[in-house]
Amino acid sequence: MSDFKLQQYRDLGGILTDSFTYIRVHYKSLGKALGLLVLPFYIISGLLVGSGYSSFFTVMDNPDASADALFSGDFLIGMLLLAFSSGALLTVSLTHINLAQDTNDVRFEDIFNNFGRNFFTLLGLYILIIIIVFFGFMFLILPGIYIGIKLFVAPAVAVIEQRNPFESISRSWDLVQGHWWFTFATYLVMNIITSFMSYVLIIPMSILFGFLAASGADNSAMIGTGMGLFYGLLIVVASLFSVLMLIAMALQYFNLIERKEGKGLRAQIEELG
Repeated sequence: MSDFKLQQYRDLGGILTDSFTYIRVHYKSLGKALGLLVLPFYIISGLLVGSGYSSFFTVMDNPDASADALFSGDFLIGMLLLAFSSGALLTVSLTHINLAQDTNDVRFEDIFNNFGRNFFTLLGLYILIIIIVFFGFMFLILPGIYIGIKLFVAPAVAVIEQRNPFESISRSWDLVQGHWWFTFATYLVMNIITSFMSYVLIIPMSILFGFLAASGADNSAMIGTGMGLFYGLLIVVASLFSVLMLIAMALQYFNLIERKEGKGLRAQIEELG
């Protein structure tokens, strides 16, 4: 059994602290899985989508250039690959957490073997969530926010409990019932933390490109290429930091399970005989 207990009662501070602790404990196996199954796709998609910036500067610099350059085949492929990369990141992270319930030695082979099934389950789940939240936002903004938080732990339910998308949505709705503000605070605080960590790396690069542009670098092609590379880096960095959000989501799932069903407490009682 893992020394890091997933199934236990946590307050907000515990969820935030244990999100970093989980990475410290499992950084080798989680990093390997992310490096092999996620990072290459993020790098490629980041470069392809980032090339849209180069096209943008080309159009701005040359009014005769076709605006179709902004939506080149590479850009569209990059967007599709970016969506796949995000799904792969979610799948790998939650699959790792699911396996880490029983062992401290999570193997890449086990993550890979469960990847396909979990990926398509989560894909179907997110399509349903997007549709539901979209209709929620149509009735002003607050209903969309309320529904989104109620479905916050649905991906964790889908992977950890091996439920289909419809069951995951229903289960998440029930688990968050009575703990909406706690779940909202978890999402909000972790989102602020991950965004800040991303900006720590992104802002210096932004300042560098700002100096280059202000120093008389009139070569729009060069600036566009640099911005393309920068945007690709931004996508990769921001996406990898979002792993913390996914871990916090799973810890909140375990926390809600413990608060409502006491599975961890029952397991301890059973161990005592």
